[in-house]
Amino acid sequence: MTVTDRFAQRRWRARLQRLRPYLVVVAVLAVVAGLVWTVLETSLLGAHHVDVRGASTVGAAAVREEAAVPAGRPLARLDVDAVQERVAAIPQVASVDVRRQWPRTVVVEVTERTPIARLAGRDDVRLLDTGGVVYPPAGKAPRRLPSVELAAGAGPRDAALKEVAQAVSAMDAGLARKVREVRVSSRDAITLELRDGAEVAWGSADHADLKADVLAALLKQKATAYDVSAPERPTIVP
Repeated sequence: MTVTDRFAQRRWRARLQRLRPYLVVVAVLAVVAGLVWTVLETSLLGAHHVDVRGASTVGAAAVREEAAVPAGRPLARLDVDAVQERVAAIPQVASVDVRRQWPRTVVVEVTERTPIARLAGRDDVRLLDTGGVVYPPAGKAPRRLPSVELAAGAGPRDAALKEVAQAVSAMDAGLARKVREVRVSSRDAITLELRDGAEVAWGSADHADLKADVLAALLKQKATAYDVSAPERPTIVP
């Protein structure tokens, strides 16, 4: 190798040494760009599975259909809020949480409404949940739920149903099963008809937990009527 060749070689080495930081930056940017493209533009990290949890009466298939998650849509670009809104529109769903589970799954966790009473109409049955929301059953309606009857003067329907929901929700399962019908004449006049024919003057939905406890204790005595509208001073009629 001549002196000229050695000089040229040293000069290229020096130039490469100066360019090395720039080459590293270019390489890193290329890797980052590749990762971003993979995450945002390909189905490699896409929605290939929809894991539905908590849908016992609605059914996982029905939830997937309403969720309408685009197959293969990159998880990073999935509109989670839109999926959540679609599932929340299912009448039997009380709340829903939708989240990405990397690398290829969308988790849809459903909390279904808990039915506590039923409203019988001419053609169909509607259920009442713990929040006073009326909704259709998914399939057959649960058995042995108390029915609800609203009198003409019971006031605004939504408010009256919330009163019913508050009263029945305060009862444990055993006590609620003993109630055949809940009648609402006004906000302060809720009456329970028990399955053995006895009646309970419940009054308003106020102090519902205390009233439920008092009624459970009173039912140990056989009677034709019970009054827990003033739970501190309950009465019974033999």
